[in-house]
Amino acid sequence: MVRSIASRIRAIPPSGIRRLFDLAQGVEGIISLGIGDPVPAFDTPEFIKEAAKKALDAGYSAYSPNLGFLELRELISTKYKQEYGLDYTVDEICVTCGAGEALYLACQALLDPGDEVIIPDPSFLTYPPQVSFAGGVPIPVPVYEENEFAITVEDIQENLTPKTKMIILNFPSNPTGAVMQASDLKGIADLALDHDLFILSDECYEKLVYDDAKNTCMASLGVQDRTIVVNSFSKTFSMTGWRVGYALANKEIINAMMIIHQMNAVAANSAAQMGCIAGMKNEGALEQFLNTMLTEFDSRRKLLVNGLNFIEGIHCLMPKGAFYAFPNIKGTGMTSAEFSEFMITQAKIVMVPGNVFGAHGEGYVRASFVASSEQIKEALERIKACARNIK
Repeated sequence: MVRSIASRIRAIPPSGIRRLFDLAQGVEGIISLGIGDPVPAFDTPEFIKEAAKKALDAGYSAYSPNLGFLELRELISTKYKQEYGLDYTVDEICVTCGAGEALYLACQALLDPGDEVIIPDPSFLTYPPQVSFAGGVPIPVPVYEENEFAITVEDIQENLTPKTKMIILNFPSNPTGAVMQASDLKGIADLALDHDLFILSDECYEKLVYDDAKNTCMASLGVQDRTIVVNSFSKTFSMTGWRVGYALANKEIINAMMIIHQMNAVAANSAAQMGCIAGMKNEGALEQFLNTMLTEFDSRRKLLVNGLNFIEGIHCLMPKGAFYAFPNIKGTGMTSAEFSEFMITQAKIVMVPGNVFGAHGEGYVRASFVASSEQIKEALERIKACARNIK
């Protein structure tokens, strides 16, 4: 008998992003608007790196407690009290190996086979597989450009069944840059209460908001006990490769997540946690770093979006959060994949096809504005020149 890879894994399609970057490998003069990583533009602050180095010299090479160092969890607890008025004990916080692990732990801890999970479409491409890995059933709910890619209570209600157990939210959004208003999120919170649903809220881009937009922590809307908040140091601290995230939830949920965490990752990297502690304690330096990063990303955001809107066949909303634009390329007559491949081969520009983020991302591409202003200007010139040749 020939043994095979598990069917649940074979059912997960390969990453469309990875295929795109494979195409770009070895292409000279490539400009990437594909990567969602602030580090090339803004390296991890020196005081955080120095704290991690000192931690290594001081012997922080062993395992930390499973939930993470107590001091770090105390600082996270204080942050949520000061910023959102939420009370979390240190036993309601689990430090994880990036936000990705926190999402995985939450799905594994809460979903039984056949449980349905509402997911905005388009949204971050790992959500449906995370649900499927746990035996759950992803239920994509379209979000629309005319609603600024916000999910509505009505859209969720139309997709509820007796099997619905959880809603996954991600605002500010990857890939659309959407930010939902507190009043609209409150409607979803009330819906979750009425239907006894969990909410898994990925808030990794909480500090990356522009203009008059404000981030709202989902747990602050009267649903703390049924919300799992996932956050990360990757974006705000520019620590993507350090792989430190965390989850906040009631103690019962955190205990369930910790059982899986113990048997899997065991604990987040000890020296990296010490760097995070230094970042959270040095509020003044971190605020200065974040303000500088936000100012620069805001300038690049406007440069990219305004430039795209001058190109025939393309139009783009101004994103209010994260560092992604989600231009509509339907006017070119190409599919998302065709447009992305055309831009790699003809313009040497990497943009991610929107359909990798869900079926309703078709007709769009994701363009990151973490590239330098000079690179964005050059990219726009190349896109504009190539767009003239699309037939």
